[in-house]
Amino acid sequence: MEIQAFQPKVVASWSLPMNEVRILPIGDVQYGAQGCDIDRLKRHIDWGMEHDCYFIGLGDYLDVASPSNRRMLQEVTLYDSVREMMDNKMEDELKALLHVLGPTRGRWLGLVSGHHYWQFGDGTTTDTRLAQALDTKYMGDGAAVSILQFVHRNRDRKHRLTGTAKIWYHHGRGAGQTAGAPLNKLEHIAKTFNADIYLMGHQHRKVSTKMPFIDYEVGPKGGITFTSRNRILACTGGFLKGYEMGTKNPLGQPAAGYVEQAMMVPTALGGVLIFVRPRILRGKLLVDMDI
Repeated sequence: MEIQAFQPKVVASWSLPMNEVRILPIGDVQYGAQGCDIDRLKRHIDWGMEHDCYFIGLGDYLDVASPSNRRMLQEVTLYDSVREMMDNKMEDELKALLHVLGPTRGRWLGLVSGHHYWQFGDGTTTDTRLAQALDTKYMGDGAAVSILQFVHRNRDRKHRLTGTAKIWYHHGRGAGQTAGAPLNKLEHIAKTFNADIYLMGHQHRKVSTKMPFIDYEVGPKGGITFTSRNRILACTGGFLKGYEMGTKNPLGQPAAGYVEQAMMVPTALGGVLIFVRPRILRGKLLVDMDI
């Protein structure tokens, strides 16, 4: 499990008299697959950059080898020329994706791997190279936490208040036929990991909920404070169309994508937008979450 801290820049809120940080999680792009809505992804990225958003990567950026594919390839002895040809093809796919994601360089809070990525002959993967190209930290192939740090200094500059927002994220596993299936998994995670935002991908659903968290403290003079803040649970969507009209295989014959073949339900495309808002209350810096 990887954990990192980051001090983001805040911008003025659209609707409230305070500052905020805007975050667009991105995952399940599966670039290169039939049905990948690359135009939607481009619009998504352009909108995020225009509105000063940060990004978090949830995995499955390219539609390349699955875990079973990688195991099979490890068991097969290939000529160096064949391995080089495959590496070159995956490098071309990554460059094409980076052409879309390039403007976001330096705006990422970290990214994790999903099930689909390619391992090159030198041991790097499409995901580790993606992280390097986007100037962010590769957070591994499991759970990760990115901590947003906020600092407020008084006008005299002698005193300061600090607060944090903790983001727990994972590509995700498993399946479910109902809209709430991924939220059920995250709700169990929220019982054991202390965070403010819980994110997962994998199921391609764009669904979220808020869980109130109530806290109470006793001050140095015995005064009791009572605060309530929302925690966010979200499955972060995707950019792969499940059903399209007139799809064909390389021979020109009618052929469905894997979502349609498996009789899965289609999902709304795109992603979620998260707001993180620091505020001062009773001499403390609190951080509110919204989606």
